[in-house]
Amino acid sequence: MYQKYLDPVIEEFITGEYFREVYNAKQEYFTKAGIVYEDDAEFEQRMCVFMDWYLFDRDLPNVDLPPIKLYFRKNKDRFNNEELNIYKDFCSTIHSMFCLKRLTFMKKGLVVSDLFSKKSYTVDNVEMKSGFTRGDIFEARLIPFKGRFEFSKGFCFHPTEMQSFILGEIKKIRFQDKNQQTKLILQLSAMKLKHLRFQHIEVQHIYTFNSKF
Repeated sequence: MYQKYLDPVIEEFITGEYFREVYNAKQEYFTKAGIVYEDDAEFEQRMCVFMDWYLFDRDLPNVDLPPIKLYFRKNKDRFNNEELNIYKDFCSTIHSMFCLKRLTFMKKGLVVSDLFSKKSYTVDNVEMKSGFTRGDIFEARLIPFKGRFEFSKGFCFHPTEMQSFILGEIKKIRFQDKNQQTKLILQLSAMKLKHLRFQHIEVQHIYTFNSKF
């Protein structure tokens, strides 16, 4: 598992001098993705997605690098060859919207399609694969690790009945830069949170940019 290699990065960039920066990042992220509370059903998932965004995507002030790239730059000269490759790969994770295409042969992994790039990936070590259904649309992050891909811990699954809406919005910005793609992912995340809280309202009135809720 990749986690033991990521733990030192987490330890360095969420404590000490970076404690305040984590707080600022939370304010920034949850303003865009929807404010989550401890009693929300998806609280732990949302916190995992946030932590990934903070570590892998969000540039730190004054250095214009996210924590993972700064960690790599600071430590690459002392890494052995294996560590060098692992942390270099950590600098190119894939955060996107995915669709589950099928289980792999022998059902030991999943084949997913990146809805922005249209590329397919085989994902290994999927602990919760029994909870996936073919056609699921979800936000996730792929971690390159030792020649294969693994999912990070955070997911955001979207209602299957909103597939056409989601695909339509993705199509509009497919060729725009990563910032625009991330913006849409966070907007969809906020819609999912509203859907969980207002289940008495038909989902198509939540998954829209004209929502009154």
